[in-house]
Amino acid sequence: MGMDISGLNPTIISDQPVFPDNWKELSQKAKDCYNELDKEYYDENPGVYFRANIWSWRPIYYAILEANRSCDLGISPDTMDGMAYNSGHGLKEQEDCNKLADALDEMIEDMKNEGMTEYGFNLGLWNLRNGTMLSSEDIDILNDKYPEGSLITDMPVILATGDKSVKVWPSHVTKLDHMQEFTLFLRNCGGFEIY
Repeated sequence: MGMDISGLNPTIISDQPVFPDNWKELSQKAKDCYNELDKEYYDENPGVYFRANIWSWRPIYYAILEANRSCDLGISPDTMDGMAYNSGHGLKEQEDCNKLADALDEMIEDMKNEGMTEYGFNLGLWNLRNGTMLSSEDIDILNDKYPEGSLITDMPVILATGDKSVKVWPSHVTKLDHMQEFTLFLRNCGGFEIY
């Protein structure tokens, strides 16, 4: 599950390749060629589409909330609430997207200056990044130390209980590079909707 974000009036500098009607009959080489051309289209036209899985979108969304609050961007509460879901909400004007991109780029620059490559928010879930689940007691310890909604910038977090010490991450984490892809999308989308 993820967030599919479509530009409303994206800047287009190249044409999208037409999906072949005979896809199933094509050789693997021909399919690879089409896929390469399709990727080039999206790379050259970053305002067309942005995707984030739900684990990555939540930190981006929380950064948008913070940018709206701290930079007084004027995004309505209804729009802000709607951007948390695949509900069709989003910013409708390029000028508003540029303001949000400016605020997020400033956050990204500050994080990079602190040596960060990723950040997350505690939304009550933690993991070891290897599929191992934490005990409810360990999760309670982490949630006491980092209250729900806390920005987590020093990762991994060290969980020390008794005679063990393990590296853990909040489940909702995004890389700064992914956030920069979103700001590039914002600067080229002409407004957007989330589905």
